[in-house]
Amino acid sequence: MATSTTRVVLFGVGRVGRDVTRLIRSRAGVQIVAAHSRNSSLVGQDLGVVANGMPLGVVITGDRSSAFRAPADILVIATTSFLRDVAPDIRAGIEHGLNVLCTAEEMAYPWLADETLANELNALAQRQDVTVVGGGVNPGFLSDALVLTAASAAWDVSHIGLKRGVNLSRFSGTVLRRLGIGFSEAEFDAGWQAGTIFGHIGFPESMQVVAHALGARIERMTKRFTALLAEHDYTLERAEIKKGTTAGFRQYAAAIVDGKPWFEAEFLGHIDPTSIGAVLQDEVQIDGQVPVHLVLTPGIPAQAGVAALVANSLRRVIDARPGLITVADLPPATPPAATVSQRVPTA
Repeated sequence: MATSTTRVVLFGVGRVGRDVTRLIRSRAGVQIVAAHSRNSSLVGQDLGVVANGMPLGVVITGDRSSAFRAPADILVIATTSFLRDVAPDIRAGIEHGLNVLCTAEEMAYPWLADETLANELNALAQRQDVTVVGGGVNPGFLSDALVLTAASAAWDVSHIGLKRGVNLSRFSGTVLRRLGIGFSEAEFDAGWQAGTIFGHIGFPESMQVVAHALGARIERMTKRFTALLAEHDYTLERAEIKKGTTAGFRQYAAAIVDGKPWFEAEFLGHIDPTSIGAVLQDEVQIDGQVPVHLVLTPGIPAQAGVAALVANSLRRVIDARPGLITVADLPPATPPAATVSQRVPTA
């Protein structure tokens, strides 16, 4: 049973995990009690020192079992994107009686990646009387929860359009390579076809969340992925991008319902968006008899937004019904009232 203090076990001490740490430590009634990382260079260090230089009294461990020794209410997993990779940690959290909030994109609708595994996790969570959910900014908010919120003001939904523009310059070198940055055009195309370059992950999962909530049946999905080449050399904090290699990409996905595109999504990511005249904004268009059009300018920052969604979702996950669920099953995420006027120190 949860106490008045929400006790958190954190798996993953990368950019998102560090931002989550900084945000949570600023709030009363929330405490990180353990942290785990697969990065051996972080093991043995104080989590607070790693996050922003201020000791927290939580030593990062590389041993998963030891991270579960402290009594806790919820496990936050901020490691990788794929269900197969986070499933062992999710299962371990459930078996230790913890609710689980995971930022892996495939966890937004895990039945799409592996229906059998998703059903197994759902059954285990129900037996243990805990909740498991995937969530972040996109998927987890912009392309599913916000879309459903916009649809709530529509008379009907004949078509959904989503556009997002993101500055990629602050992502780690590892994430940039996974996205497809720093490759020749031929390498980019080959990596996309081989499944080693992914671009943005999560549109199919978000589309399934929305379709399921609105009672639509997706027949198939289509996608396009186009490289944007650098016109000169770039020196980033964590990577070097040479002229003629990929500095960004345009990505398109569509869910086909009744033989035509019903939910279309476009993503533009670039390390220097202003150089190509890109507008950094998030846009949702619900078409029907009474259209609804939302534009967020500038768009929600990727890493900081995920940290906010995680920190603001802890209580709603703990209070939700048991089992493996989606953000469509949850009330909106909200910051605690006491934090509304506070500012969190930046790293």
